[in-house]
Amino acid sequence: MKYLLITFPFFLSCFAYDALEADKVAFLENYHSQIYQDIVVKNQVVAVGTDLCEGRYQLIKPILDLYEEDFSVLDLGAAQGYFSFKTAEDYPMSSCVMIESNNTSYYAHHGDMLIDLCFLNAHLQNIFYLDKRVDLSDLNYLNEHEHFDIILAFLVVHLMEENQQDKIEIIESLLTLGDNLILEVANDVDVIHTSYVEFLSEKLDCQYLGEVKRHRDVLSTSTGKLFWFRTKDSSYSNEQEKHPPINKKTFERLNGVFPQEFSK
Repeated sequence: MKYLLITFPFFLSCFAYDALEADKVAFLENYHSQIYQDIVVKNQVVAVGTDLCEGRYQLIKPILDLYEEDFSVLDLGAAQGYFSFKTAEDYPMSSCVMIESNNTSYYAHHGDMLIDLCFLNAHLQNIFYLDKRVDLSDLNYLNEHEHFDIILAFLVVHLMEENQQDKIEIIESLLTLGDNLILEVANDVDVIHTSYVEFLSEKLDCQYLGEVKRHRDVLSTSTGKLFWFRTKDSSYSNEQEKHPPINKKTFERLNGVFPQEFSK
């Protein structure tokens, strides 16, 4: 009996491990075409994407490190959720809200992939996923009902609208939605938008974080520039940080799909 008591939990853990491995294999077989970001499952990269992610993450980690207590992250255009999954794992006191959907970029299945990845990373209790292609009206709604400590907007604003004035209004909305906005723009995509962000960085409280190579392709000269806009003079501890980071009404209005029990 003692032997059974010792081995039964071990058997269950082995079964769970095998099930997770099977799910990972099924995921990679289902999405066998090119992917954008590295695929993270339980803090391990199980498949590499076309774009380099680790360099970006290292640039934002000093900002994440500033928080000694609970903090919230909005990951706008989360793609495969690399930055949120890494943050949620490395900073258990964080709460990461990802926004993504299908057909929001050159890759068609970001939304489907991300919900599958949420389940593969279901051991994390601090990730939320809103499956919606958001526009300025959605950001205005978020401004009225929510607020975030950090907003990540990596190479996404230029995909949300075609008109430059609309992109400016999106940035203005993001600046009021979060205490810290980390914005990435490209050297070879929508250079007018890039020029505006560079101009804005000189007018506001902003720190240039650096330039990173974007694509894994060794011949690519594409780079991304990351800017840290600070909109609040904060001590980076928020004793009133709420749990969860968004309310149920927001979750439902913006098509929240993970965690499933949140809307019940």
